[in-house]
Amino acid sequence: MSSAHVLGQAVIGLTAQTIEIEATISNGLPQLNIVGMSEHRGKHSRERIRSAIEHSGFKMPDRRIVINLAPSDVPKEHAGFDLPIALAILIASQQIQADRFKGLCAMGELSLTGEVRAVPGLLIAALACGQEGLTLLQSSQAQVARQTSLSSCFGIRHLSDLKLPLRPMTAINLYSNNVPAESDAALDDIKGQETAKRALIIAATGGHHLLLFGPPGSGKTMLAKRMLGLMAPVTEQEAVEIACIQSVTKGSLPGPQFERPFREVHHSTSAAALIGGGSPPRPGEITLAHLGVLLLDELPEFTHAVLNQLRQPLESGSIDLSLAHYQVRFPANFQLIAAMNPCPCGWLGSRRPCRCSVEHITRYRNRVSGPILDRIDLQVEVPALDPNVFFLDAPKQSRHEHNAAIDQIKQARAFKKQRLRDAPLQNDREALDAGAKQLLMQAAQTLHFSARAIQKLIRVGRTIADLDCRAVISRKQLEEALVLRQN
Repeated sequence: MSSAHVLGQAVIGLTAQTIEIEATISNGLPQLNIVGMSEHRGKHSRERIRSAIEHSGFKMPDRRIVINLAPSDVPKEHAGFDLPIALAILIASQQIQADRFKGLCAMGELSLTGEVRAVPGLLIAALACGQEGLTLLQSSQAQVARQTSLSSCFGIRHLSDLKLPLRPMTAINLYSNNVPAESDAALDDIKGQETAKRALIIAATGGHHLLLFGPPGSGKTMLAKRMLGLMAPVTEQEAVEIACIQSVTKGSLPGPQFERPFREVHHSTSAAALIGGGSPPRPGEITLAHLGVLLLDELPEFTHAVLNQLRQPLESGSIDLSLAHYQVRFPANFQLIAAMNPCPCGWLGSRRPCRCSVEHITRYRNRVSGPILDRIDLQVEVPALDPNVFFLDAPKQSRHEHNAAIDQIKQARAFKKQRLRDAPLQNDREALDAGAKQLLMQAAQTLHFSARAIQKLIRVGRTIADLDCRAVISRKQLEEALVLRQN
């Protein structure tokens, strides 16, 4: 009896766990048994592995082969175990030398002809291998991120390449690729709507959630799509986090023009598609928008059950899923921008007559629950555009307004960084002056604000003070925060 021992990686959600692949070859009828993996997945893997070995110039042992994947209670629901299982068989049958593959962890899918294909989650597996000091063997067609490992990654194109010396793959630097292309979408494209533009700048500066409500065609969606151009550049750690999510969903790393994600979700989206799920669990829209923007247009058209899934992610920045065989945590630190009409017909408050009754308007607005609205920092009306403004204003060929907004946001971020350095332990409530405190107490009692709403008002006031480069939140800045929470 001969045996071999190889390592692989099981990707569950956005984490990876090292799996031990044990192979034994003994006398008996020729057969390949795989234990520690579901029968459905194991049946498919057996046929691919057998065919790939025979087409790669190796010989499939005509004896009894048993493969064990341990620990057995860890789900192994991806095709990336084809390569380590084939490697274990070839080592156990002494067709390749075991010493060449010490400290190596393999991950890849095999075609029937022996080609090694990339599988989703390679970046996450490379990160896990780097933390354990292992070397990842994968498809040479895949990309390697330089930020992932303490060790190098090896790549092979075909299973027959195992006969040759392994060569390290050329790694790309995710962070050096972070040169986002200048978007054509600028604030200068939007005529009027100065209050909404100001709210957009405040939201981009402080990372606040934003609700835009107004009649159709007033520019709500256009405003939302300008948010990415105002957000802070991606840091190195954020680049790795976004790339990990993309490696699971797309199976590849981001392209050379790296930018924050922008996810526009249709109102027919199900709760599972929004928060994630399935078997194995895959990220939903809120995780795909991690460190970026999640746009929910026509907010009241979403079902009540779907909207309520946003409660925990909006508060905690992550979502925990407990499924039958999985318990996973997905990151969900996104910036929500929601848009809605003021009534079912959409024309309430505009020049066109509204056909809705008070009962219909109330029922329409109640589709968005109070707990959801309470978690949205800025709630701004986007009124219908005056036709005179639309036709009389000359089209703007430059990006003066957009560039001025970016400069203002950069200045506010620099001021905030210095402020936190000078007073790292100061609470935002301590920065309120006497006039601002009095106004906040009066507004909270009159408008029946919750404790969460009060805290969000203070945070918005803090952001406005940073934009004004003021260490203290004044009454004027808190007044603007109240104006920008109109709903």
